[in-house]
Amino acid sequence: MKNLGLGRQELFKFKRDNLIYVDKTKIIHKLITSGEYYFLSRPRRFGKSLLVNTMEEIFSGNKELFENTWIYDNWNFEDKFPVIKISFDSLAYSKLGLEAVLEKELDEIAEKNGVIFKSAEIYSEKFKEIIKELGKKKPIVILIDEYDKPIIDFIEKNKRDEALKNRDILKEFYSVIKNLDGYIKLFFVTGVSKFSKVSIFSELNNLTDITIDKNYSTLTGYTEEEIVNNYSAYLEEIEKEFGIDRKKLLKNMKLWYDGYSWDGENFVYNPFSVLTLFQKRSFNNYWFNTGTPTFLTKMIREKNIDIDKFENSFEVKSGLFDSYDLSNIDINILLFQAGYLTIKEKIINPQNFSESYKLSYPNKEVKDSFYDYLIGEFTGLDKTNFYELIKTLQKELENNNIEAFIQNLKTLYSDIPSEIFIKENESYYHTVIFLILKLLSANIIEVEKQTNQGRIDAVIFTKKYIFVIEFKMSSVTAALKQIKEKKYYEPYLSDERKVLCIGVAFDKKERNIKEYKVKTIDELLKMK
Repeated sequence: MKNLGLGRQELFKFKRDNLIYVDKTKIIHKLITSGEYYFLSRPRRFGKSLLVNTMEEIFSGNKELFENTWIYDNWNFEDKFPVIKISFDSLAYSKLGLEAVLEKELDEIAEKNGVIFKSAEIYSEKFKEIIKELGKKKPIVILIDEYDKPIIDFIEKNKRDEALKNRDILKEFYSVIKNLDGYIKLFFVTGVSKFSKVSIFSELNNLTDITIDKNYSTLTGYTEEEIVNNYSAYLEEIEKEFGIDRKKLLKNMKLWYDGYSWDGENFVYNPFSVLTLFQKRSFNNYWFNTGTPTFLTKMIREKNIDIDKFENSFEVKSGLFDSYDLSNIDINILLFQAGYLTIKEKIINPQNFSESYKLSYPNKEVKDSFYDYLIGEFTGLDKTNFYELIKTLQKELENNNIEAFIQNLKTLYSDIPSEIFIKENESYYHTVIFLILKLLSANIIEVEKQTNQGRIDAVIFTKKYIFVIEFKMSSVTAALKQIKEKKYYEPYLSDERKVLCIGVAFDKKERNIKEYKVKTIDELLKMK
């Protein structure tokens, strides 16, 4: 049985160490023979670096590495090209500064290729001279991996000056490309986000963004067919481990790790999570826990983002995927580019053929983990104690002990540090409740349940009860009145379980629950 290539980013190691390589060379061949200038956005640990290295090996003519792949008999490996590859993920710009590490990297590239600088003194001039020298006899291939990492790493509000500084350095660096078209065969850039005022986006008119191009939607990530064809032995091991058949295993893998799409039609699995599953033989949150930027959850709280809309998908125009400025970051698009949201559906307007997309969480791993991170950001509470409380709340609901349930919610609110509270903001209270209820149990809760009359704040199902809950900043009476007038209880009238309607009111001054009332449907209908 071949070994797993978890964490490997260089193609030669797959042959040397007998690792499984999922053959993407047919789609790579289409890419490198169809155009010259490309940008690809994909989340971290999604195979971008291996993709870039594979291109490097193709153009370097290392045919022996491609034995048993599609491209082996479909490419002239004797026709070699000079290659410049720069991976910003490996540059120590945090310690030395971006200019200094670029200078060092270009000096090493020049030395490796026998280029002696004649007049170049700064990084942009050196980059230009290397391209011209190497491209004299034959056009060169330029591969840039994780171009935006020096910006992303400093995108938090208190570090934004460094991000702006690095953006300007990158602008200077890439500005030389514009007038060197005759020296370049292929220019391929990967990253997470498209930031405006970086020359590759603002000045290179011939740069093709293939991020949401259906032709390249499976360029990274694994399709289910690729998993079955390449990892059959590992699938069999997990089937034995859990005592399940192939159908049930694939169903669970799809629930946890599938669901990523960049065109709304083709869906892929997260490769890092799948390989870690095969290694550990346990379903868990793998990709999410390898480095979720805290600035994302902070930004959601600071900008008062309505997170419940992520649950059932929301629509955005295709133009929003274009580059944006650091001073005007759209958190929804950044979440999409970073892999926390994905395209679930592409919508074409039949009137004018304009395009829009529905975004939502890709899978269970991302959704559950995101809620975990958000509850910490919105409450500042210790995770261990918080989950003990969640278990208690769930038990109280099952036993219809609403008084204890509300009292524990009040205790939770009183423990939230004052600096975290967003004063005079009703949505903040709703968000905390939303997260608490979502973490209770995925199969007993419907938050922001849509009906033909409106949206119910929460519907909770237990074995014996159905709780219809409405939260208000005004009064309990107003909350119950809305349940009555909107007939939120109506969809559950035929259910054998007892339906209870609960109104909950918050007090802004006390920053807590002020009061609550529980009514049966009969009692609710008698209210004036």
